[in-house]
Amino acid sequence: MMTGSDLIEMDGILSSNEIHVWHTDLTAQEEAIEKLFPLLDHHEQSRAARFIVPEPRIQFILSRAFLRITLGRYLHIEPRDVHFQLAEHGKPELAEQNGLYFNLSHTDGETVIAVTRAGRVGIDVERIRENLDPLQLGTRFFSTKESEWLRSQPADQRFAAFFACWTAKEAYVKARGAGLSAPLDGFGVIPHPGESELQLEIYGKPEESKRWSMWQLYLGAALQSAVAVEAVNCQVRVGSWSTAAVKIS
Repeated sequence: MMTGSDLIEMDGILSSNEIHVWHTDLTAQEEAIEKLFPLLDHHEQSRAARFIVPEPRIQFILSRAFLRITLGRYLHIEPRDVHFQLAEHGKPELAEQNGLYFNLSHTDGETVIAVTRAGRVGIDVERIRENLDPLQLGTRFFSTKESEWLRSQPADQRFAAFFACWTAKEAYVKARGAGLSAPLDGFGVIPHPGESELQLEIYGKPEESKRWSMWQLYLGAALQSAVAVEAVNCQVRVGSWSTAAVKIS
């Protein structure tokens, strides 16, 4: 799995063949929520107000502020000046087309953001849960190859294996921006222990498969995460973020 935290500072320097992945522990940032909330635009603030349960509201505010701060550094503008639009299938993108691609994912207490200039990018993170039936879900959502691979895993490792495969598939679907129109059994990603780079197989389209790169990310023992980019010969760099590391005015 991809490990490390070799982006010490959010300096906004991004080479054309790099994917920068930033992650943060949301619970550690809650004390800064009053400073972060004004970074959101009117639409985001209105959306935050519609959350009835506090936890999802806090997660939304912190994630959107984190996204704005991150993109602002790469665009060399203030977080409030970052403007978004929705692509055809609802995937957020920058309103000004400037060659910067991004994607965000969050799970209980954790948010990750991928930023790159290499091509379309998708990222997913999931907290490993054991309140589900991994084999049943694998049969329903995975390809035949993936489902058979999942069944071959030791019983005590199937939950982690399921989420390893699921996050990889989600990362690719999110990168494509096709939403639910992308059939999950039309492609396969089978993780291998000790290997961070993943091999995407789009069934019946070998040349299309070669245009993509994917990696597993190690962000903690309780998490599974993966990133996919429409490019080759890229390097993933991972860093952690906190409000203490940036100036919030």
